[in-house]
Amino acid sequence: MNLLLLDSTQTQLVVALAVDGVITQTKTCDEQRQHDKNINRLIRELGVPQFDAVAVVTGPGSWTGIRVGLAVAKAFAYAQNIPVIALTERLDVDEAMRKYRAGETVSPFALQPFYNGEFIVKK
Repeated sequence: MNLLLLDSTQTQLVVALAVDGVITQTKTCDEQRQHDKNINRLIRELGVPQFDAVAVVTGPGSWTGIRVGLAVAKAFAYAQNIPVIALTERLDVDEAMRKYRAGETVSPFALQPFYNGEFIVKK
């Protein structure tokens, strides 16, 4: 299983690939306020054409950074017809795998940034 992990909530942008629950690659970028310009490049550098799920950190953190991460997660989920896994506070592959196995995923259409590092799920 290929899991794309995204954390754009802090000053350092982190994109990672987990294969069968183990992080095999991590790409980072320290360029502040440029997450939107760097996130797709970092994902391409992972070299994986198809993912089985995408996990995204939903905060707390930068409001704009959270929105960038959610937008990219939603786009990948929609384009590849895969589930989104919401992670709290940090990039945690164990939390992501537990939620994936338990079916605790959300539709890419349901995730909406809300306020102050939070998101809401609309039905």
